[in-house]
Amino acid sequence: MKIAVYYNLEFGGAKRVVFEHVRGLTNRNHIVDVYTTDFEYNIFDPSKKVNTVYRYPFNEVSVITGINRFVSDYKNFVTLKKLHKRIALDIDSKDYDLVIAHPDRLTQAPFLLRFLNTPSIYYCQEPLRIAYEYGYRLMEKVGFLKNIYEELTRFHRKRIDRHNVRSATFTLASCYHIRERMIEAYDVFPKVSYLGVDQTVFRPLPISKINEIIFVGSKTRADGYDLVEKALKLLPSSLKPRLNLVAWTKENRKRLSEKDLVLNYNRSLATLCTSRLETFGLVPLESMACGTPVIATKVGGHRETVLDGKAGFLVDFDPEEIAEKIKIFLEKPLVAIQMGKFSRKYIENVWNWERRIDELEIILKNFLKKHKKR
Repeated sequence: MKIAVYYNLEFGGAKRVVFEHVRGLTNRNHIVDVYTTDFEYNIFDPSKKVNTVYRYPFNEVSVITGINRFVSDYKNFVTLKKLHKRIALDIDSKDYDLVIAHPDRLTQAPFLLRFLNTPSIYYCQEPLRIAYEYGYRLMEKVGFLKNIYEELTRFHRKRIDRHNVRSATFTLASCYHIRERMIEAYDVFPKVSYLGVDQTVFRPLPISKINEIIFVGSKTRADGYDLVEKALKLLPSSLKPRLNLVAWTKENRKRLSEKDLVLNYNRSLATLCTSRLETFGLVPLESMACGTPVIATKVGGHRETVLDGKAGFLVDFDPEEIAEKIKIFLEKPLVAIQMGKFSRKYIENVWNWERRIDELEIILKNFLKKHKKR
């Protein structure tokens, strides 16, 4: 197959998925070209693995306040739309079999999908959260006019995202939880194309566990950091573990290298994944691949990846229950080791990228059988 891939994402899990899709399809001898407005080069830059990369400059407004906010919105709503029309024309001129469009961080679903004549697939890892989740509503106290402007732009972003998604020839969801949210938000009916984990990178190391648990996320209510704090306070002082906080904020992101992150997973007794509304969640897979069990809330993708009682524990939003599960690992460290060994085998058998790309390849071939170029 000859495939064009579009994305525009910040460093993180979503960009890792683009990298793995591109690498996996290229390794199966498909011709893959990348189209993007992203000029940030990092370990997840898919251009390292492709036949050709086409980068399109798009100058964003870095300070989004006052008049700059209006300029930024105009560029995102109008200028970016024109640029994506140009990208679509370039793609259509090169005789690709299909286009896989990943999200654009400026709009979520990209404008590109509206303009393509080449059969297109939108790979969705989450709907636009500020449009569909109550927890992401505008809570900041602002002036009347600013509040009206914010509500109007959010409404417009929702319309843009929905129009773009529904313009795709076909859609894919990262898990069944996201598929259900897409059905509700967009009235589309995607297939599920699961994510995976690179088990050659995230792997057990010959080191001993220490009295530590790890939390990878932000110190926010959405990520459930308050649940972690409350749970730790309930543990007796004689058992209290060290909390290894791998967290970031918009102001000060802490990015460990993959090597450091693997080391941190390996030495911890368990990984806490306490999000109140997770999408899919790569952290549980990374942790289990390193032989470290997971304590995860019963939400989103956690319910699809964490085998309760075998690869860790699924819990409610209850600090007492979370504390009890942590206590098991502290009092019986052999349980953590045994669950960790099971977790690693589970990842090797089910959640590796090789299997995921095999499944994706089948989906793409079946898609092409049903959809001719318009």
